[in-house]
Amino acid sequence: MKIEFSKVSLVAGLALAASVSFTSVSSADEGRFASFVSPKNPVVEYGAVPFIERVSKETNGELTYKMFSGGSLLGGKNMVSGLADGVADIGQIVFGYYPAEFPYASLIADMAIYGKYAPAVAAAVTEFNFLNCAGCLEDYKRNSLVILGSTSTSAYQLLAKEDVSSVESLKGKKIRTAGALWSRWATSVGAVPVSAPSSEMYEQMSRGMVEIAIQPTGALKSHSIWDIGKDVVMLNLGTYPSWGVFSVSAKHWASLSNEYRSILMKNAAIGVIDSALGYMALDEEVEAVAAEKGVNLIEPSEGLKNSVTEFLKNDRATVIEMAKTKYKIADPEPLMDKYVELINKWEAKFEPIRGDRDAMAQMLWDEVMSKVDVATLGK
Repeated sequence: MKIEFSKVSLVAGLALAASVSFTSVSSADEGRFASFVSPKNPVVEYGAVPFIERVSKETNGELTYKMFSGGSLLGGKNMVSGLADGVADIGQIVFGYYPAEFPYASLIADMAIYGKYAPAVAAAVTEFNFLNCAGCLEDYKRNSLVILGSTSTSAYQLLAKEDVSSVESLKGKKIRTAGALWSRWATSVGAVPVSAPSSEMYEQMSRGMVEIAIQPTGALKSHSIWDIGKDVVMLNLGTYPSWGVFSVSAKHWASLSNEYRSILMKNAAIGVIDSALGYMALDEEVEAVAAEKGVNLIEPSEGLKNSVTEFLKNDRATVIEMAKTKYKIADPEPLMDKYVELINKWEAKFEPIRGDRDAMAQMLWDEVMSKVDVATLGK
């Protein structure tokens, strides 16, 4: 299905924007929106930039932000402190970088192999954070943040230098993993996990330091992997769901009127869906030209598929133990069960409207984000 990106205005949002009194402007100064990823990353190109444009339009230019991408203002590892200190007003946080600061978000990151359809995972995490996880909200408050939803990458695959579609072919192979969860899976199939930033994938593969990278197919283009890795095993190893792409400094949030807070919230509902669909659009673009690039899209063997199913069964106990001992979450099982329930819920809800971003954004707004009291959020 071809994903179309067109302008969207939620009905509730239009009514809200029309009712805003622009005499209650928080500040005439241009705000700062920081991201450590490149301008072409979906969370910037499809998420942050259109968000900024919509907010400016709906506030008649009274609430504006300048985009600082590629780490030009804040990097991935100092984003939280930078937002807390007011270096930026809004930023993009990979919560997995901060397990001590965000234990509940880290629990969700440890369950990333659950769910495959990025917009549904994004909706599930957003609902979980706002309506089912008091600990999440406390973590954000303690770190001087207000998080307006989380998005998700598209499904992770095995980008390799040779066919690795069977469990046997993975034995002893070095895999650049995307986090602790995938490192545990790699170990379970006899591979050797290697931890490194995605920015180093190309060099690692070209030098033979790793033979496989776990990434969406879009990374073939965005990281030029297709120059050195021609075989992609379409294993669907989950998505990365703990991605706070509209993370607001508590200082900035406190300066805003409730009307402006609602405009940010409404546009974040659109943005988390846009970002997820943006990842999928990049995958579609790459897969459409795979043949002419000499890239082979390979189906995994039944044994390899089963390795993921068996891993999930066995890994649950590991996640529970980590939650209790590392993250200090006393009773993680109900939270884990609720999260899986929400993924199933949103995958079912989005199935009839797959690819219709207007309808999905409207549904997320109606069922989750419109229910959040912006006057008390963050307090």
